[in-house]
Amino acid sequence: MRPLGIFDSGIGGLTVARAVADRMTGSPLLYFGDTAHLPYGEKSPHLIRHYASRISHHLRDEGCRAIVVACNSASSNALESVRDAVGPDIPVVDVVEPVVAHLRDRWPGGHIGVIGTRATIESGLYQRLLTSAGLEVTARATPLLASAIEEGFHQGAVSEALLAAYLGDGIFDAVDALVLGCTHYPLIADQITAHLPPSVEVVDSPAIVAEAVAALLPAETGASPDPAHRFLVSDWTDSFAHGARRFFGDAIQLEASDLWKR
Repeated sequence: MRPLGIFDSGIGGLTVARAVADRMTGSPLLYFGDTAHLPYGEKSPHLIRHYASRISHHLRDEGCRAIVVACNSASSNALESVRDAVGPDIPVVDVVEPVVAHLRDRWPGGHIGVIGTRATIESGLYQRLLTSAGLEVTARATPLLASAIEEGFHQGAVSEALLAAYLGDGIFDAVDALVLGCTHYPLIADQITAHLPPSVEVVDSPAIVAEAVAALLPAETGASPDPAHRFLVSDWTDSFAHGARRFFGDAIQLEASDLWKR
């Protein structure tokens, strides 16, 4: 059975991969963590497009039947490059448009907050799409969070200090919902929630994206009850290995990719 291709710069995309694996039971995944170039959120749009298109082309050549761009920075800056790289016959799912559609239906005319990397927020994509959907938007870049999470500094003093700095002024106290516009952020969703009033709902973006994947892809024959997932990394790191095992168990095997050496 052909795998579903998923990529991100690091462990954040594993939040989406886990949700997709749970929703698309029996479908093998091929995950690419571009740990050699993380975090994408501090890269230029040109570099993000270069990395994303090259990885997508590689996943296409590996036989993936669809590509999930499990990175908000890449979804906001490189989606057309990804689609060009894989061609018209391979569906591409990003992590922005399905969430916006959910917000439009769940909170029509509401007020939505968004936090994300610098690349995501400065792209303006969330702001444009949410405004076009008739929603009020408050957005803030939180650029240090992804790196801290990638390095294992989550659920502790470092992430707590960053959240106090980014959210302590009450900027999101009046919103209906907060979008975690970086796939790393669900790893500290409980800490983020603690900095918000009870009236603010933190949106479960990975689950929404997984539903979008399931709605787009027809079931294929040959599904296995225990599919063999593959996890590629462009630079082997202990933090990625630990994060991957957190989501997919101790049996996970990481493969070092030579994509950037070719």
